[in-house]
Amino acid sequence: MRNVLLSVVILVLILAISACGTTPTPTPKPTVAPTAAPTAVPPTPIPPTPIPPTPVPPTPTVTPVPTQVTAKQSINLRQGPGLNFASAGQMPKDANAIVLGKNDDGKWLQVAFPDAKNPTWLSVAFVTVNGALDNVPVVAVAPPPTATRGAPAPTKAAAATPTQVIPAARGVIGFVSREGDQYILNNFNFNGRTVGAFKNLGPSPADLRTGAGSLTTNAAPFAWSSDGRVAFVFGPGTTNTLRVIKGEVENNIAGAESILTPVWSTDAKKIFFIGVDKGAHAIYSIDAGGGKANRFFPARSGENFRGLSANKWLLFVSNLTGAYEIWRLNIGTDEGSGPMQLTNDKRENGSPAWSPNGAQFAYYSKQTDGTYQIMVANADGSSPRKLTSTASNWTPTWSPDGNWIAFASNRDGKMGIYMMDKNGGNVQLLTDKFAPEALAPGSWR
Repeated sequence: MRNVLLSVVILVLILAISACGTTPTPTPKPTVAPTAAPTAVPPTPIPPTPIPPTPVPPTPTVTPVPTQVTAKQSINLRQGPGLNFASAGQMPKDANAIVLGKNDDGKWLQVAFPDAKNPTWLSVAFVTVNGALDNVPVVAVAPPPTATRGAPAPTKAAAATPTQVIPAARGVIGFVSREGDQYILNNFNFNGRTVGAFKNLGPSPADLRTGAGSLTTNAAPFAWSSDGRVAFVFGPGTTNTLRVIKGEVENNIAGAESILTPVWSTDAKKIFFIGVDKGAHAIYSIDAGGGKANRFFPARSGENFRGLSANKWLLFVSNLTGAYEIWRLNIGTDEGSGPMQLTNDKRENGSPAWSPNGAQFAYYSKQTDGTYQIMVANADGSSPRKLTSTASNWTPTWSPDGNWIAFASNRDGKMGIYMMDKNGGNVQLLTDKFAPEALAPGSWR
């Protein structure tokens, strides 16, 4: 039995080995025709997308910067290029304006002030020019018409009133100018309308001293006597000296921390002046030949003085009431007596000046608009009236005949000496040919 099983196993093995050694016949696959390669179609050309150029900004048109001016000080404007043209208002200090034109010599400029539709003219001497004037056009302006008196309107029963004829101004007026740091006493002579320097007053006569603690009275620091002597204040520094010149002789007659406004008595024997030492004010008198100064009228409590004028009364300015007002003193005795207040308008008044006949006095007074104007009042202070209204005006002084009043004013862009008749008319600039600024007129003789 065992042999039979063995034979069967061997047979099975042989069959298995035979099956493994036979190679199977592969089943043939159907032949597939090769796919023909597609014919290459050239691509349709696509035009490139245009790239817009980078925009270049246009070159800007250069707008020329107009020439401008800046006012160095408050300037009086004119309707044409010259002082003979009518006033056209004022341009404040530091104001700017565009230059529209100039006159032939370039000394006057037409400016858009207050605006281009209403141009005015100013002197180039009083402005700072910002830009070139070479390309500024020359503007031709017809000269102003000569003023003529119009025919009076007819009235039914008008009585003819004769026109008051005022004699021409004559004589000599003293005034002060500043050259560098020195004040110079000058004389204006109506004979030929000439100006001549007379005396150096130094850098700091107290009436004109500026800066901290200054008095600046706008009064004249000099006076001529009726016999031709001159009293003046010399201010070389921190002190003042009162000096008198007679002919070629010059004498020092008084000294103080500050000396203000010397004036002569009517008989030319004495000189009155304001003296200040250590802040204390007093009105002094001294013999014209020198000697000890007499404390004629000491200041009352808290009182300061400025400005004097003498005839049978002494006019002075005091702040006793809180504002600078005009007062007067009797001077017929050794001491001032009977002080009487003449103005009471509670504004700044100064530089009083008696008229030659003593019936009136002139002075300057600060107005509500901030300007200073020349006033005239009766000897007792009654009936004050204003004679000026243009710009600011100071330091009146009367002509010897009482028909004219000279004064200082800034009405034409710089300080100058003017005169007007006693009624405020016929205003004339006297120092039009004098280059420096002119101030503090006095001693018309």
